[in-house]
Amino acid sequence: MVNELSVKEKMPISGLVKKVVIFLHGYGADGADLFSLSEPLSEQLPDCFFASPDAPRKCGASPFGYEWFPIPEIDGSTIPNMMQALATSEKLIIKLIDGYKKRFGLDTSDFVLLGFSQGCMISLNIGLRQLNNLGGVVGISGRLLMPESLEESDKDSYPPVVLIHGDADDVVPISSMYDAEKVLNKLNVTFSSHVSKNIGHGIAPDGLSKALEFIKKIFS
Repeated sequence: MVNELSVKEKMPISGLVKKVVIFLHGYGADGADLFSLSEPLSEQLPDCFFASPDAPRKCGASPFGYEWFPIPEIDGSTIPNMMQALATSEKLIIKLIDGYKKRFGLDTSDFVLLGFSQGCMISLNIGLRQLNNLGGVVGISGRLLMPESLEESDKDSYPPVVLIHGDADDVVPISSMYDAEKVLNKLNVTFSSHVSKNIGHGIAPDGLSKALEFIKKIFS
C-alpha cells in the first residue's frame, strides 16, 4: 500500500513559491510524461512550483507504467475495484496538496491541477467533488466520471475549469468533452473549452497555449 506519492518537482525560476501546478498523468504513463511541460511553462509562470507524481498503482495493462485506478473494460477489474482505487488515489493527491500548503504557506486556491486523460478524470473529480476551492482544473483529453451523481451535487461553488481535446482523439472521443460541458453548464461551473484540430490523444501546442492562458488568468 502506497502511503505517499513519488513526485518529480521543479522550483520556480524566481526562487519564490507563490503558486503550484500539479500534473496528473494518463493511464499507463508516469510522472515524467507531463513533467517536461514544466520547462516551457516555468518561463511564463516564474513564481510557480511544478510537481508531477507517479500514480500509486502499477498499470494493469502496461508493465512499465502506472494508473490512478483500473479500467474494467481494459484490465478485467471490477467497478468496486475501480472505485476503491480512485478514492485511494484522490486521498494521496489531496495529501500531497496539503503537504505543499504547509511547506510553502499556501492556500488551496493557489493550486491548479493539470490532468491528461485518466489524470484529467481524477483532476475533475477532485475539483468538482472535494476541493471546491482549488484555483482551477485543466482537463485535457479526458471525461467526467459518474456525471449523474455530479448533477445531484449540493455544492454552491466550484473551481474554474478549462477542457482541451483533440478532434481526432480515438482513445477518449471528443464527444466526452461535449458531454462534460453539458454537466458543467448545469452546475454553473465557470469553464471554457478548446478543440485542437486534427489532433489525436495528445497535447498540441495550441492546447498547451490555452492551458497556459487559463493558468495565468487564475494566478494573476
